[in-house]
Amino acid sequence: MIVQIGAAGYGAFYAADKADPGPVTHHAFDHGWSFHDGFGYIVFYAAIVSFALAIIGRFPRKRVLEITGLPLLIAAQIGLAAGGESIPAIGVLHPVVAFIILGFAGRLAFEAGWGPRRRG
Repeated sequence: MIVQIGAAGYGAFYAADKADPGPVTHHAFDHGWSFHDGFGYIVFYAAIVSFALAIIGRFPRKRVLEITGLPLLIAAQIGLAAGGESIPAIGVLHPVVAFIILGFAGRLAFEAGWGPRRRG
């Protein structure tokens, strides 16, 4: 996820650099965002694979349901990116959801390594 956030920064600054001194061509704009776009789909497929492995590995039902949230959030993220291309107000939610995904994935990774946090 951190790579995705960094790639978004690259895309934004690449487009800003190409905007000076004239209009940014569609090709130049797409070039700056191509890694972010492509890697996002790789992250989505990896989330689907992790969900499938949780089912195959016979994880407890609660854990499988938690892991289900990751591909669902990423699918929503892809939808927000597509919607943001035509309606910028929708696109505003794209980076916000990115940080939600980052926190959620971090929590899942932490619990996979050290176990669930004990409350109480």
